[in-house]
Amino acid sequence: MLLKKSVLAAGIVAALAVPTSFAASNANFGQVISSIQASKTGATQIQGITEVKSVNVVKVADLAKGENMTALDNAVTKNEADITTLRTALTANTTVNTALATASVDVASVVAADVGSDGVLTVYIR
Repeated sequence: MLLKKSVLAAGIVAALAVPTSFAASNANFGQVISSIQASKTGATQIQGITEVKSVNVVKVADLAKGENMTALDNAVTKNEADITTLRTALTANTTVNTALATASVDVASVVAADVGSDGVLTVYIR
């Protein structure tokens, strides 16, 4: 019985240890809103990036299905200045700008970005 509990516990721990790239690819609407609200912090993080291992592109319209699009619009409007600062940081950092160009991301469509500790950059686009 003890062995079964240990195996079950190990399985639960493994299931909870979701890699950043997987978590980002399974982003939800709440994450997008939070990332938009943290755009100023995101811009600061982007400035310090020296390597981008991969870029995840998340279309916010895909996440907003059945969600409140008004909340998305309000978050973008309220944080427009910080989003502009984020876009500037994305283009100013050569490493990031190159990675985004390779991934065919139009920086003008980015409304938020998350930087993973594993070198994965997730951008939320409109």
